[in-house]
Amino acid sequence: MKRIGKNSLLAFSLGMVYLWFGALKFFPDLSPAESLAKSTMHVLTFGLVPDTISIVLLAIWETWVGVFLILNLYRRTAAFLALVHILFTFTPLVFFPDEVFNEGPLVLTLLGQYIIKNLVIVAALLSILDVDVRVWFRTVLWKRRIPKSSNIPSFGFIEEKQIKNN
Repeated sequence: MKRIGKNSLLAFSLGMVYLWFGALKFFPDLSPAESLAKSTMHVLTFGLVPDTISIVLLAIWETWVGVFLILNLYRRTAAFLALVHILFTFTPLVFFPDEVFNEGPLVLTLLGQYIIKNLVIVAALLSILDVDVRVWFRTVLWKRRIPKSSNIPSFGFIEEKQIKNN
């Protein structure tokens, strides 16, 4: 039996949110974010995927992420897929600013607040992935050499820099 470890409650609660929100998208007009999701997917796919299909694909994605997080199966993969998903939820800030902002860049509509709260989900997913953001920023943005014992995904940046410096 798997040992319940670090961030299990966090993964479980995020899984419940993903499962709930994903399941709502299977039923037309039940999700309050359905029209925004359809509009965003339409823009992201350049209109090549019909809205009815894109919302079902999104529902499947969110539901499976939720199930995997709840059951603690492939947790890092599920968290990575959730992170990819959640990053795309910020695109309406660029695509549909009239729906997201009221009278200025800092005055959000309810829809805008719904999107911005996803910053908390990003932080939770990074915690599940055990990413040390400070080290990652120093490595990627400022190109500083870090010790090999760092507990971050390298994405190819660390090894290349260390090879060149050695």
